[in-house]
Amino acid sequence: MQTPNNLQCKPHLHCITMQPTPSPISNPSLPSSCSTTGPPERKGCPLAMPPPPLRMPPPLPPLLPPPLPLLLLLLLLPKPDLCASPPPSCPSACTCSNQASRVICTRRQLQEVPSSISVNTRYLNLQENHIQVIRTDTFKHLRHLEILQLSRNLLRQVEVGAFNGLPNLNTLELFDNRLTTVPTQAFEYLSKLRELWLRNNPIESIPSYAFNRVPSLRRLDLGELKRLEYISEAAFEGLVNLRYLNLGMCNLKEIPNLTALVRLEELELSGNRLGRVRPGSFQGLSSLRKLWLMHARVAAVERNAFDDLKALEELNLAHNELGSLPHDLFAPLHRLERVHLHHNPWRCDCDVLWLAWWLRETVPSNTSCCARCHAPPALRGRYLGELEPGHFTCYAPVIVEPPADLNVTEGMAAELKCRTGTAMTSVNWLTPNGTLMTHGSYRVRISVLHDGTLNFTNVTVQDTGQYTCMVTNAAGNTTASATLNVSAVDAAAAAAAAAAAATGYTYFTTVTVETTDGGGGGQGGGEDPALQTARPRRTCKKPRSKKGTLSDDDDDDDDEPTPLPPSTLEPPSEG
Repeated sequence: MQTPNNLQCKPHLHCITMQPTPSPISNPSLPSSCSTTGPPERKGCPLAMPPPPLRMPPPLPPLLPPPLPLLLLLLLLPKPDLCASPPPSCPSACTCSNQASRVICTRRQLQEVPSSISVNTRYLNLQENHIQVIRTDTFKHLRHLEILQLSRNLLRQVEVGAFNGLPNLNTLELFDNRLTTVPTQAFEYLSKLRELWLRNNPIESIPSYAFNRVPSLRRLDLGELKRLEYISEAAFEGLVNLRYLNLGMCNLKEIPNLTALVRLEELELSGNRLGRVRPGSFQGLSSLRKLWLMHARVAAVERNAFDDLKALEELNLAHNELGSLPHDLFAPLHRLERVHLHHNPWRCDCDVLWLAWWLRETVPSNTSCCARCHAPPALRGRYLGELEPGHFTCYAPVIVEPPADLNVTEGMAAELKCRTGTAMTSVNWLTPNGTLMTHGSYRVRISVLHDGTLNFTNVTVQDTGQYTCMVTNAAGNTTASATLNVSAVDAAAAAAAAAAAATGYTYFTTVTVETTDGGGGGQGGGEDPALQTARPRRTCKKPRSKKGTLSDDDDDDDDEPTPLPPSTLEPPSEG
């Protein structure tokens, strides 16, 4: 075998060498007849290897999309906002939390509202500072504000428009300040205001429609207005959604007009100087559930005073000057469950016997809340619910002014009186058809007034009959009856009235008692005084012409009523 440097080519074999094969052009050691790129064709050609394959870098793995969860995560990551606003500012005198939605600036001796309060603020507390005036548009940028507390400052003035820009304000606290008037016009546009606190301000009067700009109010605190002297009859008009009203400790001598508060549920009147509670004081309060009258110097509650409170559940009359209550005062209060009568000088006699029975039936297990006897000495300290009829000598009531028979003409008003010697009784009426009439019940034109009078606004012939007054106390009842006679309108007078109306005359009706003299015309006989009948006497005024002047045949002053001819309305003259 030859050395590697003298290798021979063999048929059908490539030349093989152990050294890297140079290219055929650059390797002069090989014969020209030998080929390094194909099989040898002749002998004597050195054995050569084929060129090694090109070494390519390993292929990269295929580029796959990222996993779906990772893609979602990348999408959800917040992107940097080059235009983002800086974090909400907080006034240096305040403390802020919840990204400045809650700002507290109490006890910082502030003399005005800070100007750098964040627009995100929902709760702003400025209590116990030295702020004296709230200027117009002070809070106009705080459209998200819900609660604003300005109590215990030195506020003397709230300018018109001070609360502009607060469409979401829910609660406004202005108590314990120095306001002398209700800032009525400042409440404009507070369409969502639910609570308004004005307690303990030197307010002197509450004008008409003081709160009609905030009909959404549900809670109004006007307590401790110790300089209050006047409340207008229309002060609470417009508060159709009010549920709670505090008028305690306002030095009130009488209960103001509250008829507009048709949805009122809780009323605080404690700490006033009411003296008496009269019928009609709570007219219109058909939704009232709780009534507080503690420390109100109440010495008497008149008959039917609570009849309008059909929904009342709790009544507090503690710490007053009550010695007794009218018979069946609580009878109309069918929902009454809790009553507080303690710390009153109760006089335990027949007038409170009904109350003892009522307490036993209504609050049998609750003696701590209720009344104890102050007099007589033998019963002092006894719980009213323990009293029995045997403790007293009681008498049926006395009717001091019984009803009298009455003759009237159809269309007139009429009254049947029935008065007793004490207000501690109840008065009812029985009508001719058997209907029982009590105070607060109405039968079209007929009603029982608080003093027991049966009132007719417009009598008809069908009202004729006997009416019976029934007066009741714990010992029994007393009755008295009277007859109401209703006569039809005189046909001649009715015809004259119709004729005059057709000619344009205006009539005025007065009432006279028509009698006949023994020497008069007609039958010539006198009429029994017991059967005297009240009949209408009519006078008329002559009309003006369309131009405002008197008619041609009228020389008299237009203001003077002219009676119709005697032949029409007057009885015939003598002889």
